[in-house]
Amino acid sequence: MTALETHSRLRCACEEASLSRSGVKIPFLATLKLCSLFATVASAQSSRMAPPEERLPGRVVDVSAGEFFLRAPDTIPAGLTTFRLHQVGEILTNPAKVRAENLAPATPDHDPTRAFHMLWVVRLDARRTVDEWYRAHVRGEPTPWAIDLGGPASTDPPRTSNATMVLEPGTYVLVCHVGSARADRNRSHLLKGMFRQLTVVRSTSPLVALPQPDVVARISSDGRIQLSGPVRKGRQVIRVINETSRSYEFIMNRVKEGRTAGELVTWKRTDGTTNPSTRLGGLSDVPPGATRTITEAFVPGMHVFWTVRGPATSVAVNISER
Repeated sequence: MTALETHSRLRCACEEASLSRSGVKIPFLATLKLCSLFATVASAQSSRMAPPEERLPGRVVDVSAGEFFLRAPDTIPAGLTTFRLHQVGEILTNPAKVRAENLAPATPDHDPTRAFHMLWVVRLDARRTVDEWYRAHVRGEPTPWAIDLGGPASTDPPRTSNATMVLEPGTYVLVCHVGSARADRNRSHLLKGMFRQLTVVRSTSPLVALPQPDVVARISSDGRIQLSGPVRKGRQVIRVINETSRSYEFIMNRVKEGRTAGELVTWKRTDGTTNPSTRLGGLSDVPPGATRTITEAFVPGMHVFWTVRGPATSVAVNISER
C-alpha cells in the first residue's frame, strides 16, 4: 500500500471516528461513500450564485478541514481559482472545548493548536509524486521540487476564509502545515494525515484575469504592511504583494467590543485572558515575490492585519460606517 493510499484510508477513518464519537457508528465502506458525497455537495454548493457581498473570483474550490483530514475535489480545471476553507472540526462542533485547550500551555500530551487548520497549496514538479513528497516530509528531507503557493488561513466558523491564485495544469498537494515547524513532530497535522492530492487539468474555458483590487497590501523587507488606501465596509478585494525574499503569513482579525488593537497585537495564550479578536482568515503563506488575493466582506469596527503578531509587523485598520 502506498503512502497516498494509506493516507486516504486514514483521512476517511478520521471522519468515521468523528461520527462514531457522536454515537453513530458508520462502517468503513459507508464512510468512503460519505467522503465522495461530501466532495460532490461542496462542489455543488460552490457553483450556486452567491450574494454580491460573498461572491468570489474565478472557480471556487471548497475545502473542508477537520481533525485530521481535508475534503476537496480530486480534479479541477486550470485557471483562476479561489480556495474557500471551511472549518468542520471541533472548532465548529465544540468551540468552548477548543478555546479552553488553546489557552492551556503546550505539553508532550497537549497541543493547543490541534483544532486550528490552514491550507497550503503545493505544486509538484513534473514526474514527482505525492508519495515522494510525503516520504520526504516523514524523513525530514528538503523538497525543492515542491513549490508552496500558500492558501487561506484559519478563521472562526461558521465563517470561511479564501485565497485566489492562478493554477497551471499539474499535480498538487493540499496540506495543513500547522504544527509542522515545531520540534515536536507529533504536533504536525501533515504527519497526522492532513493532506490530499489535487490534479489540475487543462481547461477549455476562456482565461479569467485576477480581479482589480480595492486595496493593495505590500509586505516590506522587515515584514511591515503598507496599505494603498482605506479598507471600506462591505466586499473588498485585497491584493497582497510580498516584496521580500522570505515567506510571510497575512492574517486579518476583528477586535472584539471592549478590547483594543494594542491589546490584540501583544496578547498571548499564556496571559490567562480570552482572545481579544475574531479571526477573519487571511493567507497561510505569501511566498517570496508572490501576489495573492483575498476577498472579504468587512463590517465596521477596529481590525488588525499582521504578518507576524507584534506592534512592528501589524497595522490597525478602522473600518467606518460610511
